[in-house]
Amino acid sequence: MPFPVRASLEQFTLPHPSGTGRLTISVAAPAAPAPDAAVPVLYVVDGDMLFGMASEIARAMTNVAGFPAHYVVGVGYDAAYPDMLKLRTADLAPSIGEAALRDLGGLGEAIGGAASGGADAFLAFLADALRPEMVRRYPQTAEGPPILFGHSLGGLFAARALLNRPDSFAAFIVSSPSLWWDGFAILRELPFFRERLAALPRQPRLFVDVGAREQELPTSVPDGIGVTLEEAQSQIRAARMVDAAREFAAALVEAGLTAVRYVAFAEDDHVSAAPAAILHGMRFALGRDE
Repeated sequence: MPFPVRASLEQFTLPHPSGTGRLTISVAAPAAPAPDAAVPVLYVVDGDMLFGMASEIARAMTNVAGFPAHYVVGVGYDAAYPDMLKLRTADLAPSIGEAALRDLGGLGEAIGGAASGGADAFLAFLADALRPEMVRRYPQTAEGPPILFGHSLGGLFAARALLNRPDSFAAFIVSSPSLWWDGFAILRELPFFRERLAALPRQPRLFVDVGAREQELPTSVPDGIGVTLEEAQSQIRAARMVDAAREFAAALVEAGLTAVRYVAFAEDDHVSAAPAAILHGMRFALGRDE
């Protein structure tokens, strides 16, 4: 049987946790032979944008024995791009205060910031509905480690998932996290994490990354993103993407998390960091760099 030129694709839908609409679940089976049991699963939020990339990295890396064979699962919306931006914000971000939303200016309107607040329900969907459905459809994943990947607002979502339900996944890949959301409100959850972590029989693994160029101020902005150059520069200063990611990883080590890796990808910005994060994050999550 020839090695496939592209990753496989199976799709099904599940009801959205809000009770309205459905989510599109995309699944890529391992390209290399997988064991009969305990196959890892990588869960990718923002599946519309990142599932294809993650599944192709998995296909290539399992072929060269860089990773063990694993499934890749993407969660998406099958919607037009402007609508998808708003739908993802509603699911990935906790609610935002009025003042913080005003500070986002046109960007807040473009991404639907006012509709945020569904992150807890979305995490419950992933852990309590989607994962059991995956086991039902693919029994060989039943004992495999589940791994969560999120980038940008998805990185914020993965960070909050770790803090609030550290037992929900075996590993968390927190890529270029939007920790700045709602005035860095996520940092108020850190004191509770130490106690939750101490109660676990086994700690999760954590990979935190950021593009080292994410704090560089832009000299222009693309058309249609809803912000002026001055607003974009101000928001980048306030976001402190590189510093905040580094400090967040250090805070989790201080809280007692032992398997932590922080990486600032030297030549990458907010967009180009994503594929590097999938590659290196999975290497760490699967324990292949030890």
